[in-house]
Amino acid sequence: MSQLSETVLEKLKKAYAAYFDIEEIDDGTGLKAVCAYHTRNSQYVLVKKAELWAAENHEYLYLWDIGTLDGAAVEKIFRHTLADGEPRIKPHTQHMYTYLTAVALYDSAQPDALDQLKKLKKRREYKLSLHGWMEFRIAAVDLSTGEITVNRAGRAFGKDLRQLTDRVISAN
Repeated sequence: MSQLSETVLEKLKKAYAAYFDIEEIDDGTGLKAVCAYHTRNSQYVLVKKAELWAAENHEYLYLWDIGTLDGAAVEKIFRHTLADGEPRIKPHTQHMYTYLTAVALYDSAQPDALDQLKKLKKRREYKLSLHGWMEFRIAAVDLSTGEITVNRAGRAFGKDLRQLTDRVISAN
């Protein structure tokens, strides 16, 4: 793990710590942390028992540090994120959505791996979306240039991630 990737990881964890529960991981796979976010909104009349509606939103964010991003690494990140994240989803009538998001930091990448990453998608609807839905998002950050590559579902997330990483990468 390079000094720059350590710095970026710490900056990301510090930024996400305000909203996410962060679990540090060092299992030798390149996964460095799993961050969990949960929110519940509701509307009620006079007393909380008279609830009109409620909606729960969840996100599980997986922070990866990969030296070289190749096709096998992209597939590993995709499979591991889904294998760990999908069992965490508990669909019910108040579940609105859950995002499974992977962020991969890398020093170099094969061009076909970035193309493969852009095509990744996984969306699952529970009971015709009456019990919510799940969507997989992924972003890869090139530590040498600061360029961020995302899949289609991760476009909005990529813009937010760019603001977090730009200052750290340009300073080094």
